[in-house]
Amino acid sequence: MFSLLSLLAIAAVTAVTVWTSRRSDAFHPIVIDESLRPVLQRARAETRVRALVSVGVSFLTIAALWTVNQNVPSTYGLALMLAPGTGAIIGLVTFALFPPVTVESPTTRRQASLVPRRPWSYGPRWAYILPTVAAASVVLFAILAGLSSRPSQDGNYRAIGFELDGTFSESSPFPGWYYGIPLIIMTLCLLAATLLALSRISAAPRPTLESLGEADRLLRIFSSRIVMKHGSGALFSYFGGVLLFAGITTSGAARFWNGNTFDAVQPAATLGVTEIVLGLVALVLGGSLLTFALIDMVTVPKFISTAGPAAREASS
Repeated sequence: MFSLLSLLAIAAVTAVTVWTSRRSDAFHPIVIDESLRPVLQRARAETRVRALVSVGVSFLTIAALWTVNQNVPSTYGLALMLAPGTGAIIGLVTFALFPPVTVESPTTRRQASLVPRRPWSYGPRWAYILPTVAAASVVLFAILAGLSSRPSQDGNYRAIGFELDGTFSESSPFPGWYYGIPLIIMTLCLLAATLLALSRISAAPRPTLESLGEADRLLRIFSSRIVMKHGSGALFSYFGGVLLFAGITTSGAARFWNGNTFDAVQPAATLGVTEIVLGLVALVLGGSLLTFALIDMVTVPKFISTAGPAAREASS
């Protein structure tokens, strides 16, 4: 039921966002001189290949970890929890290892730019602040969950328990230290991989021809968008999954059967429901961001030649 609702919500969010975004300049083609078409088409193709390969490597990594989870039950779902983040880390590092995409100017004339280029220069500030705050929330949640956990029958800290009127209730899997420590390490590595990929985008040489400046800027924006949506989507996806299972486990452990009905231990029961709701929201947000990353790869900036009929229509 949760999976179906999440998929429907992701589809709805994606459809509305794409319809709204098509009004922005990011979806409008850039008019260029015919002589510059080969240079820009090559840069556009390199941008798309770089993104496709990185996302493809991510999905292969996720599939491999999913297979490990299915065939090695002794991991207690740890491989599945790590799959989205690990896939994104390997994909972003692959992206960063590609040669930087540069728009090569068909001239030897050089022009210095006085505007500094930083990893966060090609997107709105909130697009960088939001995943950073989310990453800090993941680390804080993992620490609090670890402190609240208790060892399960196998000795790993992946259970939570409550006591009511002398009766003790325990439930697992809970994101205690068994899941929490790998979760913290993975989140920090994901932030580092995202920063590395963004640094590679900003550090690529600028074209020396002034008329190529806007096209070069737009290619960097699209690459940065894909990187941020890829990394942020993975972060929200696995955080949502962790919150969801934490909420289900907490809610189960906080309920006691008194012979007629269930008594709930507060505030644990309310906290469990809150975690479930926040987990579903994070899953929808993460899935939507990953879908947007795929859409961006299809809509890599288009260039219209001034010699073509489409350009004449645009200028009329």
